[in-house]
Amino acid sequence: MALPDVIFLNGSSSAGKTSLAKALQARLPEPYLHFGVDDLFPWLPPQWNGRPEGFQLVPLSNGEMPMVVGVEGRRVMRAWRRMLRVAADEGLKFILDEVMITEGALDEWIEAFDGLEVFFVGVRCELGELRRREAARGDRGVGQALWQHERVHAYGPYDLEVDTSATPAEACAETIIAALAGRTRPSVFERLAPAEAS
Repeated sequence: MALPDVIFLNGSSSAGKTSLAKALQARLPEPYLHFGVDDLFPWLPPQWNGRPEGFQLVPLSNGEMPMVVGVEGRRVMRAWRRMLRVAADEGLKFILDEVMITEGALDEWIEAFDGLEVFFVGVRCELGELRRREAARGDRGVGQALWQHERVHAYGPYDLEVDTSATPAEACAETIIAALAGRTRPSVFERLAPAEAS
């Protein structure tokens, strides 16, 4: 079975993307690296972590906690996309674990991965379960899941969706692998890519 260059997991914080990525790594017949958006935050200098110019969580009176991405945060994200493209150009396959919360993010990923085969997976989870996981983790600002729950899936269609509310990561990984074997082209990324000028 030929596999795509990138398996792109998009879903809200606490949806189980990291567990799903690890389950996929253990089951895929080829080695896949795992890159997650959470990897970025330890890179940041104090001036950009929790600050308006970088990445800042802002609690709202309705219980939501949006992430505000400032000028330097956007620069970090642009550099991260370029770094992942270099990895792909080196022939490395990878699973991307992302939380798309900004308008235009999907277009930016489509541009970054132009010419690659990307299998785009929406990782959903019921809001009640998301909030339970968020509180149990203790390493997330409470209210992120409430703010991200619908927003993260608002930017485009998927090649496949899985729901981790009551389904273990291992079973969701098997669903993805079965879908990879039967996938058809063009993929969502291919269909949404801008047409080349003639």
